[in-house]
Amino acid sequence: MFPAAAMFTAPEHQVAGHQARDGQLGPLVDGSGRFYKPFQNDERGTNELAFYTSFSSDTRIPSHIRVFFPVFHGTQLINASDGSGIHPHLVLDDLIDGLRLPSVIDLKIGARTWFPSAPDGYFRKCLAKDRESTSSF
Repeated sequence: MFPAAAMFTAPEHQVAGHQARDGQLGPLVDGSGRFYKPFQNDERGTNELAFYTSFSSDTRIPSHIRVFFPVFHGTQLINASDGSGIHPHLVLDDLIDGLRLPSVIDLKIGARTWFPSAPDGYFRKCLAKDRESTSSF
């Protein structure tokens, strides 16, 4: 059984990714502190799921690091925001639930923003975007 679609809405505040409006696939919130991120159908989705699964169960990660990441609650099949039907979503804590005027940053750490086996077209797209929007020190 799938949760009722009416309980999900697009998040009011978002700093990265596609927004769940105008027929686009994007994240949803349920009003009870959970954030539903659509699972990407390529290697990025598999890698992201592996990261959250590993991170959430790794007891070696100190609490002063762990507090900067949302708690991972697994995956769930829900109706996609784009109307395409049932789609798998990562379920995370909504870090800004209950905040009136949240300040959020999407911070990427490292020298590249593409995954190692990215196709050439995706690599070039990321490189062009990085040159327009990323600072380096």
